[in-house]
Amino acid sequence: MYLGIDPWVRKLWYALIDEKLGVVDAWIIIQDKKNITRTDQFDRMLKIFTFFSDFLEKHGSSIKHAGIEQLFFTKFNQKNAEFVYGIRGALILLLKQHNISFTEYTPIELKKRITGNGKAQKILVQTMIMKIFWLQSLPEYDDAADALWLAYLASRTKLS
Repeated sequence: MYLGIDPWVRKLWYALIDEKLGVVDAWIIIQDKKNITRTDQFDRMLKIFTFFSDFLEKHGSSIKHAGIEQLFFTKFNQKNAEFVYGIRGALILLLKQHNISFTEYTPIELKKRITGNGKAQKILVQTMIMKIFWLQSLPEYDDAADALWLAYLASRTKLS
C-alpha cells in the first residue's frame, strides 16, 4: 500500500491506496475552531501525532512508500509555519520509526506531475484525480485530491 499526506494546520488529509489504485482509507482531520490559541494548536499536534501513531501501528507494515507535501509559505501564512513544521516533523519521525520510506513534493511539483503545469488551477488537479481513481465526483477538499495524488506518486516511486 501507499500513503499520501497533505499536512496543514486547519486541515490535514491523508490517503492510503493499494497497488490497483483502490482507496483503502482516506480521511481529513479538521480544526473546527475559528480563533484558535497556541494551546489549541499544540493540542491539535498531539491529536495528529496520536492518530498517526495508531494508524501506522495498524497499517505501517503494509505501506511500501509514502508521499508527503513539502511546505510552501507566503508572507500571509507565516504564523502557521511553526505548527505545520511541527506536524510534518512528527509525521516524518513516525514514518522513519516504522521504516517507511517517503518522498517529499512541493505543491508546484504536484500540479506539474498531474497536469503538466505547475501553476494549474485546483479544479484541474481535482478533475485529473477523479479520473485516475475512478471517483464519481470531485473530492470535496483540495487537500483530498493532493493526498490521493501524493499516494499515487508514492506508488510510482522506484525504490532502490
